[in-house]
Amino acid sequence: MARQRHTPKGRLLITGTVLLILLVAGILIAGRTINGVAVQMSGRIVRHISEYHYRLLQVEFERSEGVLDASVQFMRERTAPTDAELHVLAATLMRMDPKAGCVWFAEAGGRTIRSYPRGKTPRTTEAAGDFRQRLIAATDGDSVRSHVTGSGRIQVWSMACPVTDRTGHRHICGIDFPLPEIYTCMTQSPASSGYATLFDPEGVIVYHPDSLKLGRPASDSTGLAAFRKVAATGQSVTVHAISDYLNIDEERIYYPIQLGGRRWVAGIGIPRLVIEQEIDDFHFYTVFAAVISVLFFAVLLVLAQRRWRREYDLRRHSERESAQLHLQQLLEQIDPHFLFNSLNSLYALIRCNPDQAREFTLTLSRVYRRVLERRKQILSTLAEEIDFTWQYYTLQKIRFDDRIELTSAIDPALRNWRIPSMSLQTLVENAVKHNCPQSGTELHVSLGRQGDMLVIKNNRIYTNQTNDQSIESYGIGISNLKQRYRLEGEAEPEFVASQDAFEVRLPIIKRKQ
Repeated sequence: MARQRHTPKGRLLITGTVLLILLVAGILIAGRTINGVAVQMSGRIVRHISEYHYRLLQVEFERSEGVLDASVQFMRERTAPTDAELHVLAATLMRMDPKAGCVWFAEAGGRTIRSYPRGKTPRTTEAAGDFRQRLIAATDGDSVRSHVTGSGRIQVWSMACPVTDRTGHRHICGIDFPLPEIYTCMTQSPASSGYATLFDPEGVIVYHPDSLKLGRPASDSTGLAAFRKVAATGQSVTVHAISDYLNIDEERIYYPIQLGGRRWVAGIGIPRLVIEQEIDDFHFYTVFAAVISVLFFAVLLVLAQRRWRREYDLRRHSERESAQLHLQQLLEQIDPHFLFNSLNSLYALIRCNPDQAREFTLTLSRVYRRVLERRKQILSTLAEEIDFTWQYYTLQKIRFDDRIELTSAIDPALRNWRIPSMSLQTLVENAVKHNCPQSGTELHVSLGRQGDMLVIKNNRIYTNQTNDQSIESYGIGISNLKQRYRLEGEAEPEFVASQDAFEVRLPIIKRKQ
């Protein structure tokens, strides 16, 4: 049975597989980390977009406060300004803030209001029936007051502030902002994903992309609860809700805004689709980087495998050449070993039976010619080995006659399997050499099979006479056979000795030469 060995190619494959597993494990761990980062990233995305809209609202409505403050400063520094001066002032203020629809002035406690509408003729109206009367009545001290009310079919956000001129007279300066105009003017600024809603301190919607909601209180329970919490605490609140405007899932953040000395609330809605798109882009580039890393590793592995393969082939070629040389050296040992043992047998025959010696010499010449023909052959089929062993047995029969017997029970189906060349003959020769067949003590040698092993078995003959062949034996044949199996990468032969028999189990090589 062949020994299990890991070739450089196998080691490279194992190493590459381990590294690939580690890489995949690293990618999975990184994926979990990236998912955590993505969650944090989604929070940052929501915060970034919402803060953009929040700052935009804050800047725009602070500008409206600034316009009202400019009108107050003008009235404070004038004494009985003329209608022309007020007209110029109103036009200037409305250029400063495109959201403003009308600038108006009233005497404190008076019943008339002088208004300067954008693009229209100035007019004087009675305060008693004017929608600004409630706002005028609420003014107190120097504080700014605001109110959302109706002017016909248009919802208007009005701000007013009392002021005392140089003569000590009290006036009311006011500005009207038509709610549809607020959204129109502000959407002309650079926009981002999401939308904003602005609530006045009473919860009335002042700014919203849906004009039907302008001037109305918050309708959804989630938004109303968030508005009340921010209005009470002054802290921002984040909620998950279904947009009543887009009818999709969204993340919504509510911020406090100080306008006119009072706390307003801005609600910024960010659709989940926007967040998911950002996350999907992040995941795409992450997966892309992971795929590139795996491909890069695979390319490096292939290049390393090719380099290792070249080195392995060179090393293997060198090893095979060395093994071939060693095998050839071992084969060359067989010829003199065989000839030496055969000449010893011939010497014994010459002394005791010259006629048999002559027959032995002729047969030896034929057998040795066969040896010379096969001297370069490393492996032989069982058929070739058995045939040569029978030729050698014929040679020994000349010397020992009936005192030696060889039997074979090899399945013909195995005759194309291979074993090292001249291995059977070497074992039979060793059986003859170490047991010295003589009258009354026959040597029986059998060839058989046990699994994937070829079994060569002989009985053991004990004698008190000196055996010259035994004395000359140095175990060259057996040692040679072990080394040849070792160089072929196969299991070595097994040797089993008992009191009455000696058995050799020779592995059969199931491959082509």
